Amino acid sequence: MSDQELPTSIPILIIGAGPVGLSLAIELRLHDVPVVMIERTPTIEDDHPKGRANDMRTLEHYRRWGVSDELRALAWTTENPRQELVITETLLGEPIGAFPLRLGRDPAESESLAAEPSLSVPQPVLMRVLERKARELGALIYRGWEVTKLAEEERKDRVIATVQSPGGTPHRIASSYLVGCDGPNSLVRRTAGIAQGGTGPLGRTWTYVVRTQGYPISELISGRKYAALGMLLVVNPEASSIISIPGYDEWGVGILKTGQGEAIAEPSDEEVKSYVQQLLGTPATVEILSRSSYASMTRLSTQYRRGRLFIAGDACHICPPTGGHNMNTGIEDAVNLAWKLAAVILGWGSDSLLDSYDTERRPVGKRVSDIAMANSLAMQEADKFLHEDDNLSLSPSQKAQSVYDRSYTQWNSYGVVLDQRYDGSSVILQDRWEAPAWDPSKYWAHARPGHRAPHLWLSDGRALHDRLGPGFTLLTIGGRQEEAAKFLSVAKSLGVPVIDLDIAPEIAQGKYPAKLTLIRPDQYIAWQGDKCDPEDVLHHVSGKKQATKHLRDLKL
Repeated sequence: MSDQELPTSIPILIIGAGPVGLSLAIELRLHDVPVVMIERTPTIEDDHPKGRANDMRTLEHYRRWGVSDELRALAWTTENPRQELVITETLLGEPIGAFPLRLGRDPAESESLAAEPSLSVPQPVLMRVLERKARELGALIYRGWEVTKLAEEERKDRVIATVQSPGGTPHRIASSYLVGCDGPNSLVRRTAGIAQGGTGPLGRTWTYVVRTQGYPISELISGRKYAALGMLLVVNPEASSIISIPGYDEWGVGILKTGQGEAIAEPSDEEVKSYVQQLLGTPATVEILSRSSYASMTRLSTQYRRGRLFIAGDACHICPPTGGHNMNTGIEDAVNLAWKLAAVILGWGSDSLLDSYDTERRPVGKRVSDIAMANSLAMQEADKFLHEDDNLSLSPSQKAQSVYDRSYTQWNSYGVVLDQRYDGSSVILQDRWEAPAWDPSKYWAHARPGHRAPHLWLSDGRALHDRLGPGFTLLTIGGRQEEAAKFLSVAKSLGVPVIDLDIAPEIAQGKYPAKLTLIRPDQYIAWQGDKCDPEDVLHHVSGKKQATKHLRDLKL
């Protein structure tokens, strides 16, 4: 785009066109909010592979956006859709164990939990699909441009960004709100003066894509024992790593060096090649194709908002990739924030609705980061366990079982994926329906305010989430048309977008205990009950007032 095509003002300006920024842009455009994105990298590069995990909750968004079929056609698949964690001592040796991999990748496993299974696709592939969708919906994306300065003008209710074009020409663009999806070193976060805390770094992991001459990965994992391969873990006294599979001939490996304080030296090429040979099980010729690294640490911002400046994704939270949660958590940040920004821009939401973004998403960011770090430490402890003298005599199958047991939440993450909760939110109307304690590996699939609306298959074969509106949806069980009509009439008078969806009691399958359930644009439950004052509920969930004591005390 030429310099002259950059608008001088826009309701929402997004900095960063990674998966999180693109998700935010797509959601905003689905709410008909104009948006401009600034991304300093000129193109999407197929560099070192990362960010392959796309969980069931994220697939619900891809499905709504109309891109899940395209992504699934591009995803890595296995001969057996069941998918397992396969553990072996070398890639040339026989597997010593295969264990459940409860990540929702098998349709038979996931169909009672979500409309689509999770998938594995390289991040550059994902970004191209999302960027194409964002542009199709009307988002203006400026690649090769860079934001150099930000300033809030409180008296004029706007943010001014100074933007440099690819040719070096400075421009100014004003926005009502600005969102930084601009990574761990976020300019938006630094400009807002938002601090971060966290754990570590406790070490650094270097990741490599390699080619082993005469041993293409496709041949190494061929055969019946690898038919359900979802994750591959190699563990032996000299080397251990989760193996990634970016291509027919190439495979990926990670090397962890623990330590704190001073910079940790990267392994030499000779060390890397020796390590790869130990994983392979033979002294083959090793070619290093690409490399990257990450610190074993967590970082969580103390705020996700300051005034008209917001942050999302890596700008808010970073954690080890164990479990594959950070990108998915960032996409959920975007979905949560988008409808709230849209509500304020379109006039039916209040400023306190925007405050709820921090209240809801920051505790999730901490919880996920803590789990990811615990997973990372558990993998280290499992490796140490196998090197202890008392355990050297364990049989191969016992070793595999020990590794699996010690790293269980790495491979079983239903709770992290589907059961994040907004219990402390000011725009959620809590009731007396009690939920069990949160468990990272288990999903409690019942409706409760502050929880994701549980998945159902409807009588027409469609998923419940396919029928939810872009605004709120009032779910009625068994024909409560009088109450629904009153609720929709009040919503219309207040300008709050609400549609009605009635389902039969037998379809609800005990997952929805109330006759009326109000589901938000982000598919979370805002309120449930058998009766209410619609105006009171709608004012509360749009952030315009707190609930009355009468409304809080209503029982199911």
